[in-house]
Parts: sequence; C-alpha cells; structure tokens
Amino acid sequence: MDGRKRSSRARRAGARVTRAALVAVIAAVGLLAAPGTASANWKVQPILDCHVENQDGSRTLVVGYTSYTRDGWRIQHGKKNGLFPSRLQGVQPTVFESGTVHGAFTVRVTAAELGAGARWELDGYVLDFAAASGTSPACPSSTELPEEGNGTGPAIGLVAAGMVGAVLVHRANRRARALAGAGRSDA
Repeated sequence: MDGRKRSSRARRAGARVTRAALVAVIAAVGLLAAPGTASANWKVQPILDCHVENQDGSRTLVVGYTSYTRDGWRIQHGKKNGLFPSRLQGVQPTVFESGTVHGAFTVRVTAAELGAGARWELDGYVLDFAAASGTSPACPSSTELPEEGNGTGPAIGLVAAGMVGAVLVHRANRRARALAGAGRSDA
C-alpha cells in the first residue's frame, strides 16, 4: 500500500464488495452446474456412434444420445438411466443437452457381456450393445475416443475455483482485520 491508513468505513465497504463478488461467483457456478430437472413430456434416446473391436474379443463402444428437448435435462443414474451389467454403471452422463451429442462416453464390453445383453436403458429406450454394434460402423482409426466420465469436469472445476476463492477472500479479510487491530493499538 502507499502508507495511508484506510478508514474503517472504507474497509467495511471493501469487505462488502468482496463478499458480493464471491456470492455472485458462487451463484453463477450453481446455475451452470444445475441444469433443469426432468419432466414427463420429453425423451432422450441413446445412440451408438461407432465401435472398436479389441484384440481380446471385447468391444469399445462410443456412445451418444439425441435429446428431443429445447433445454438441457438431468436424469440421475438408476431406473431411467442405467447401464447393464452393473459394473458399467456410472460412466454414462446424467445431464443431457438439447440435440444430438456424439461421443458422450465410451464403454468397454466383453464378448460374454455382449452375449448376456449388455445395454443402456435411458428414458424408456434400450440400446442393446450387441445388436447396435452389429449395425454401427467401426470407428475410423483416427477417432479420438472420449474419456470415460459424465461431462461434469468443468462444473466441478468451477466449484473448486469458487471454494479456493472463498478461502482466499476469508484469509484476506482476516489479515485486514488483524492489521486494523494492530493499527488501533499503535494509536
């Protein structure tokens, strides 16, 4: 600083501005991380984009979906959004943006699992992986397979950044109060 002391009124005003900015950041993160909830008038249909035949007889499937909604929707893992066998559960998305999304996730399925009816049940639709991979194209060798996951990485990053910001603001406020207290005892 330039050596001038700020009045307690100026410090309080600065703290209010900092808190308001922090609340705005947290609110923005909340809005971005929580799209709309599901309703009964929409449908999301799973699609198989392509597949890769692996050396061990398993197949790596590149899976997407088509959402017939105007806005993004959320369907939690479970009865309306389930992968079978259960060891696959959890890699599929829970947030579905409007339109067709290719490569939403990949899943590696063994030959035995394909024979036993490995599938994705989504919003009343069933994508049987064996049947679909029999009619879907093989992925070109140049295909970059998406990482397994549900696309929440950016939202988690924003939340983490907001939390780090809150800690830094708290520390700065605590340091400012300590300095202000030391300034009063010097006077």
